[in-house]
Amino acid sequence: MRQPLLFLALAVALVFLFALVNGISVGVSDSNPISSAFVVSVVVMAMMGLADAGVGLMAGAILLVSTSVACDMQQDRSTGWRLGTPRVLQFRYQVLGILVGAVLAVVFARLFMAAYPVLLLDQTAMKAGQQPAEWSSAMTYKFVGVLRSLTDDKPYQRTAIVVGVAIGFAIELARKWLKPRRFIVDAMLLPSPYALSFGGFVNLPTSLWLGAGGVVSSLVEARTPQRADLPEDMSGTSLFGGGLIAGDALAALAIGITGLLAAVL
Repeated sequence: MRQPLLFLALAVALVFLFALVNGISVGVSDSNPISSAFVVSVVVMAMMGLADAGVGLMAGAILLVSTSVACDMQQDRSTGWRLGTPRVLQFRYQVLGILVGAVLAVVFARLFMAAYPVLLLDQTAMKAGQQPAEWSSAMTYKFVGVLRSLTDDKPYQRTAIVVGVAIGFAIELARKWLKPRRFIVDAMLLPSPYALSFGGFVNLPTSLWLGAGGVVSSLVEARTPQRADLPEDMSGTSLFGGGLIAGDALAALAIGITGLLAAVL
């Protein structure tokens, strides 16, 4: 596709890093900070001389899709191991699903954009009063913002990433050292670098709900003995939280399909 080999190869190499980092996040919280991986990767490429937003979008898309699939496969492998399913067969079906999804993604994108023309608007160039209340995406803002920075150089972004990595490393070292006082550290003094950054770019009400859930989970697990042969993500609070996430996802899917059918028909 006439893209520079260097940046495509770098995107593939970074997949191995973010598959580990984001995979841990997916296993712990069922949340994949893929937009942050995209932004960091594009900024790293900018540090290497990338100045073409189109190349950044293509390389970042390769990393985004590959990392998302890798994290899903890690999660499914863990589930398959617990259920005793043949994971090779499981992965083959996932590959087929990816191939079908690659085609249907284009179809569904055109369908939803035709049903909801607001999706065609560049909200990053709109004033606050022009923003549609029912359609917003933090991920879109981050993608567009970092791609625009390739043609409008902003050195402070690179400095911020370096500082952020250093802070996260220092916090994690402190958490390892203070591990015996686990609840106080996790919930009060030193939240994980991921939780700390999450609270920085997600709106306050959502962060407070997630934080409250983490506090309740830590309190319950601290007072409830857990079987030694079960991993942490199989605890009662983890399974209960996973059920809530799955239920919310199904409810959102049902609402979206209903709205789409109403708009089309």
